[in-house]
Amino acid sequence: MKRIFLSIALLLSIGAYAQAQSGFGIRGGLNLAQEFSRTDDMTAITKIAPHYHLTAYYDAQIKPTFSIQPGLSLERKGGAYEDGGRKYTDKFLYLQLPVNFLGRIPTRKGDFFIGGGFYLAYGISAKLSSGGVSVDLEMGEQENQIKPFDAGLGTLAGFRLNNGLVFHLASAAGFVNMSNQSQSKFFNRTSSIGIGYEFNKR
Repeated sequence: MKRIFLSIALLLSIGAYAQAQSGFGIRGGLNLAQEFSRTDDMTAITKIAPHYHLTAYYDAQIKPTFSIQPGLSLERKGGAYEDGGRKYTDKFLYLQLPVNFLGRIPTRKGDFFIGGGFYLAYGISAKLSSGGVSVDLEMGEQENQIKPFDAGLGTLAGFRLNNGLVFHLASAAGFVNMSNQSQSKFFNRTSSIGIGYEFNKR
């Protein structure tokens, strides 16, 4: 699975570079993370847990009004909830490959962008915290473990200034069940806000 993940990342980066002259960028900020659950016919969503994201990306501008943006991210996901009067927070750290397709509206001071795409992610750590104490959770395919692989769809919008500063809003919904238990399903949900900088500005 890791080899497939890395091969896809390499092919997307090479393909984007071959088709366009563009620039690299970085962005980071706040993740408002939640978990959507489904048990039998009942659904629920956790409270928001504030986490973070950090992304390095390549913006391949196909034309002034359209670009393809593959990247590599560290994404902290999870959710906050209560059980038996005690508060818990899930903290899942993923190495994530997002690929976004962006429409652009040029202006005198920069350009607006809006679009979306898909992501593939692989979990590298998982923790459960409560009352200042954190416990490591295992990732794997056993019933008492959390599935390490995630994938989903996302949206991305914002404004890029001519000096390279980038402001963005994003959201993502995972469609891979994180749970190995047959009676319940859990999915990642995130909304994000952040700031970045794009190098080699055109």
